[in-house]
Amino acid sequence: MINRKLQITIVCLLLLPFGIKAQLNNNTLETFQHLDSTKSQQLSFQFESFSYIKNNEYFLKVADGYTLFGNIFSPKMVFQPAPNVQIEAGIFTRKDFGNTAFTSVQPIFTVKIQKEHSQFLFGNLEGQLNHHLIEPMMNPERVILNRQETGLQYTKRKKNTFFDSWIDWQKMIYNGSDFKEEIFAGLSWNKKLIAKPNFYLSIPIQLTFQHRGGQTTKDTGQVITNINAAIGMEAEWRMKGFLQKIRIQNYFVGYRQNSNYHPFFPDGSGIYLNLTAESKFINIMLSYWNSTGYTSDAGGDLYQSVGRTYNYGKVVEKYRNILIIRAMRDWKIIDNLYLTFRFEPYFDFNNKDFEHSESLFLTYRQRFELGSKKKTK
Repeated sequence: MINRKLQITIVCLLLLPFGIKAQLNNNTLETFQHLDSTKSQQLSFQFESFSYIKNNEYFLKVADGYTLFGNIFSPKMVFQPAPNVQIEAGIFTRKDFGNTAFTSVQPIFTVKIQKEHSQFLFGNLEGQLNHHLIEPMMNPERVILNRQETGLQYTKRKKNTFFDSWIDWQKMIYNGSDFKEEIFAGLSWNKKLIAKPNFYLSIPIQLTFQHRGGQTTKDTGQVITNINAAIGMEAEWRMKGFLQKIRIQNYFVGYRQNSNYHPFFPDGSGIYLNLTAESKFINIMLSYWNSTGYTSDAGGDLYQSVGRTYNYGKVVEKYRNILIIRAMRDWKIIDNLYLTFRFEPYFDFNNKDFEHSESLFLTYRQRFELGSKKKTK
């Protein structure tokens, strides 16, 4: 009875008309960059590093407990042949501490075309956290584990509009391959209906598709397309003094598998509610998740009705009911260097247990101009 009353209280608090922004504030972790249209025939070198420690102290049967600790480096050459075109070529490396070998080494190549507020990318995408998806649909740990996305992307970022659509071609098949091709695609849209200096109200819509199929593979298993969607309402109050912002986020989230193959749940749904208070010293966020039969290939492990654990396998918990408390802070050390800290304990109402995770990220991104190519008459 106490737990039930506590759940009702949490829902009521999170539905109060204070205002919201979408999800966690990941500005310091995003990699999106506008082209400088004043430059042309410009050659530069860009260095990007992402140092991470993410410790999950999880012992229940839904999500594994583990620690991610290491560095990611992405040096690349950037050439801007025209004011609205940029070509990037470099290398992506991930090196986990305690491992003498590189965890991942991949090439980087992107052609970016920009027109006013819109961008079209072919090659390596500005993915993961840049999509602005909520955690039940996109696990923030993918910024470490699945940082590279490759394919096509169209984005539009205006003052009151955010739009991102992409196709991430994850696994290629050839004639006779003994596995299926894998494609992850989606769109993320957020439109501000009210935009005032101290308040905004917006409507976000998010949609993702995880497809496994192909015609020239030896794998004759079922073709599967998992569809995840979310719709919500966001707002934000801004104020002066110790308390600077208050946000509330309300989302309805759905899942459906568009095939005849349903090993666990053909569909599912959930509600995802967030209340955030930002101050000068620390940000506190309450997140409540309640779902039935929900799964998402890219979503966070804690939100799944089918567990993803090494020791216990795919343990089924059709009903998920958790409260996450987050303490977060970003520090600007110097220009282009940011430190991000997060402490995220959560309570599982079904299993009546507390668990926690903590993380520390150091992000550095700097571009060095090497000169410009002079035009010949």
